[in-house]
Amino acid sequence: MLIEKEYNKFSFSGHDSFQCRQLWLKKGYDFVQEGKNFNDEDAVVQLGVGKNMVSSIRFWLKAFHIIDNKDIPTEFGKRLFDDENGYDPFLEDEGSVLK
Repeated sequence: MLIEKEYNKFSFSGHDSFQCRQLWLKKGYDFVQEGKNFNDEDAVVQLGVGKNMVSSIRFWLKAFHIIDNKDIPTEFGKRLFDDENGYDPFLEDEGSVLK
């Protein structure tokens, strides 16, 4: 006897499901470090991405613990991305990504 099982299909909403892209974390870190806000009308222009991508950049910064829930850079974010003292500001060392 063959029994078919019904499987749930999970999907992200189409326009808000951007994967983390190269340099988004650094770009977003610099953006908040300069005191800018993701909700500002010119955030799209400042970051050079579409409106939904601004939300995605913010999401990924939080997911990687680069910023906190108040959009303030975390100690980890500063240690990684700081232009003068950061360990790997442009994520060029694969060890930064793998850990």
